[in-house]
Amino acid sequence: MKAFVLVGGSRSQLGLLEQARALGHEVCVVDGAETAPLLAEADLPIVHDFSDVEGVLTALHGVEAEAVATMGSDQAVLPTARLAERLGLPGLPVATAEIVADKRRMRAAFEAAGVPLAGGREITGPDDAHAAFDELGGAVVVKPADGSAQRGVTEVHAPDELPAAFERALAASRAGAVVLERYLDGDELTVNGFLLDGEYFPMSVTKRRLHPPPPLGVCIAHRYPSGLTAEEERGLFELAHRASSAVGLEAGPSYVQVRVEPAGAFVIEVGARLGGGKDAELAKLVTGFDAIRAEALRALGGLTPGDLEPGEPLAPVGQVRFVVAPPGRIVHLDASPALALDGVHEAGFYWREGMLLPPMTSGAERLGYLLLTAPDETGLDELTDSALHALDVEIVVEHAIA
Repeated sequence: MKAFVLVGGSRSQLGLLEQARALGHEVCVVDGAETAPLLAEADLPIVHDFSDVEGVLTALHGVEAEAVATMGSDQAVLPTARLAERLGLPGLPVATAEIVADKRRMRAAFEAAGVPLAGGREITGPDDAHAAFDELGGAVVVKPADGSAQRGVTEVHAPDELPAAFERALAASRAGAVVLERYLDGDELTVNGFLLDGEYFPMSVTKRRLHPPPPLGVCIAHRYPSGLTAEEERGLFELAHRASSAVGLEAGPSYVQVRVEPAGAFVIEVGARLGGGKDAELAKLVTGFDAIRAEALRALGGLTPGDLEPGEPLAPVGQVRFVVAPPGRIVHLDASPALALDGVHEAGFYWREGMLLPPMTSGAERLGYLLLTAPDETGLDELTDSALHALDVEIVVEHAIA
């Protein structure tokens, strides 16, 4: 059979699956977890660890792959690039995928290109962490070199906090590597764009609302508009283009996180993928830019500059609001009361009934999400409150959870 191969079966990939189908393609979903929700949606589900590229190629025997793509998952970017290369299909260059998958390489690429970023470096142990802490001074962030969803990330203010932070980051790193960086204060924003033949097409700038630490840096809302002036946003798009070019990204989506301090804007990281937090879905509603369709066409080798022209936005204001809940046994989940509200475009859960929701230590423990638009900021706030209250959620707290 011919199929559009989707690497990863989480709910964050749903938009790409739907778009591939809308373009007339059957979809093969590859994921190592039997419980991955999109395996049930696939025309051809393959339960296999997608990081095992050779194993995936074997499992694809008899399938004529028309495209290979992923969205929303840092962990899937490098395997997807390797699969595309092996299959002779359009994809992210493996060298670029290796850079964006490793914060050490990404930092080196930014430094070589003069992209502003927080001071920092790789650390090899608690003693090295103390030396780096003394070099930078003030608050720092200790993180795995190849982490995702803020797993293993800790803000450190005192030297005696470093050993535990180092061990936490090391445990979350597949490569066994840890970096320490100066903590960046100020507003955190996401700059979304798309590249084709090196040309950058701006999509959206959204303000990230963060969950109070701990955990550190977990986003609970992407909000549009950003609150910046048009000139300030142009500056961020230019910075995102520079950062994307620095890592070798010439074609495909660009997802850039930045912090804006009084001294200027600093790049945190570049994701060579569509965001996993409904960023692209929000951008289509509020800017008219259909990045998911563009990514499907790019993977199929048929993307043109005309496909990157935005359409008419549906509303001027919108946000993705993530749902957080106390840990416990999930008894009941129903998003339909929220979906019945005018202005709620999507509402869903990452977890299922019967599962044990652990305490929040990263973005992976968010319960669900809402995608909303409104005519103005006040209306958006009111709708968000109504939608959150409308969600039918029952969780039984189990005291043994630690």
